[in-house]
Amino acid sequence: MTCYTWPPPRRSKRLAVAIPGSILVTEDTLELKTVKAGIVGRVLAIHRVDEVVLYKDRETTSGDLRLLRLLLEYMTTPPHLRRKVHPLRRELKASGLLPPLRTCNHEVPEELRPGDKLDSYIESCEEGVCKAYLGRAGYGILRGYYKPGSIVTVRVKRVGGEGFEVEESSWGNLYTGFRIKTISDLEVLVESYRRRGYTIILSSKYGDCSPKALRTLEELKNKSKGLLVIFGGPYRCPYEYTKHDIYDVILNTIPNQGTLTVRTEEAMIATLTTIDLVGKASGELG
Repeated sequence: MTCYTWPPPRRSKRLAVAIPGSILVTEDTLELKTVKAGIVGRVLAIHRVDEVVLYKDRETTSGDLRLLRLLLEYMTTPPHLRRKVHPLRRELKASGLLPPLRTCNHEVPEELRPGDKLDSYIESCEEGVCKAYLGRAGYGILRGYYKPGSIVTVRVKRVGGEGFEVEESSWGNLYTGFRIKTISDLEVLVESYRRRGYTIILSSKYGDCSPKALRTLEELKNKSKGLLVIFGGPYRCPYEYTKHDIYDVILNTIPNQGTLTVRTEEAMIATLTTIDLVGKASGELG
């Protein structure tokens, strides 16, 4: 079995992760909050998460929720487009501390040639002709009707004396990062994903770590359209304040933990790795 493929494909079944905005509350400065958001973003991308939903628990502040969303959005924006998409603002003052995601749509060739694919920023449009910003290569002409300020995947069609001519394209089945949403109520979030046919998993120290739990996860996963994996914050686990029957599986992926607490980003690594290995065993989530 091949366990490494670049560029990586999207998952055959969607994977969503829910985390509370309170994961930033333990950090006292913008710099430390930025570093933590960077770790979370890397974990999400490494495990090819399709959607991350930021929810509010009792400890979440509106400021931390907004900041976490902004920093994750900044990370997922291709580096060559960030100055266009994200104007200077105080919350991004420490953005240089964020690690690069390096998903396949973030890697732009040094010199563009016909056939190269990249994401562009639509700067302006007039009468069906749009000016598409391509990063250090400059601008391309994209014919069609697009909303200024949007990001459009393009393919270089022609390189001429007056610049680039590009056409709309797509990344197809390749993984290019995660989408970000926010919601205030965790139980509303669970119900919305259940209606979509997702299996709901809670990662918790109170959960089951037995082989039986993994077999149950595998059986439910094979029947579902996707997985929603929920993590708690630094002070409370959803197990402590939600009804247990809203979850299909409650998993402990760090049996007999050697530290009093496990941080959310650490639990994410352990749980998403476990899910990936279960998926590889059955071939369903690869």
